[in-house]
Amino acid sequence: MMKKVAMVAAAAAMVLPLGLGAIAPAMGTTTAFAATKTAAKKTTYNLKSATTLKKTAYHVKTGKPTLFSGAFAADRAKVTFAKKGTLKTGTTYYATKKVVVTTKATKKAKAKTMTCVYVKTANGKVKGWVAFGDLAAGKATKKAVVKKATKKATTKKAVKADKATGKTYTLLKAKTLKKTAYHYKAAAPAFYTGKFAADQSKVTLTKKGVLPASKTFYATKEITVKQNKKNVKYLYVTNNKTKGFVQANKLTAGAFKAAD
Repeated sequence: MMKKVAMVAAAAAMVLPLGLGAIAPAMGTTTAFAATKTAAKKTTYNLKSATTLKKTAYHVKTGKPTLFSGAFAADRAKVTFAKKGTLKTGTTYYATKKVVVTTKATKKAKAKTMTCVYVKTANGKVKGWVAFGDLAAGKATKKAVVKKATKKATTKKAVKADKATGKTYTLLKAKTLKKTAYHYKAAAPAFYTGKFAADQSKVTLTKKGVLPASKTFYATKEITVKQNKKNVKYLYVTNNKTKGFVQANKLTAGAFKAAD
């Protein structure tokens, strides 16, 4: 009678400090636990002992051990476990309580003893009972994540991205010109497409590329825009498939000659 009262008191005191005790796995712990956790969603066991532990770190090496909730009977030495989830590798769990329970003997199997510990994560979001044999001592070590090297943007991609960026300017003046020949002497200037707003004096210039070398270009239009607080002139030039707006100060009047 006194032994039964002691077990009931231990079950009722699982939420109170009970003194420190060493964790020692019982024989057949994992096998017995695996057999019972698949048998039913809720299983009641005889409570053999209950101990509060010094907070100790554990982790899962392999697999996904089942995590259980535990309901302790108030008037007898019994505990009922119900599956609530699983634990995973790569996470540290802290054990604070231990119970030793026995399974009920059947015609086909003898009663077996198993040890379970109450664990929870550092943030307390995951907590419950797990078979002690499914845990390994110590904190989990996370594998280093190797980031795949990203390819640097090539010059070609950079130029393509630059082409797609358009800038909008205030249109001050626009006029048609008599077809006039031009060429350039220094570095190849950029040429742009021009998109004119229908309801306001605005034009958006978007880079298409640079003018080809050793060519004559023919200007047929001229626009003046407000750019960086300055009045800047652009000429609309063509040469076969090349056509667009070019800053006027980048061009030289006259047809291209090899002597240039």
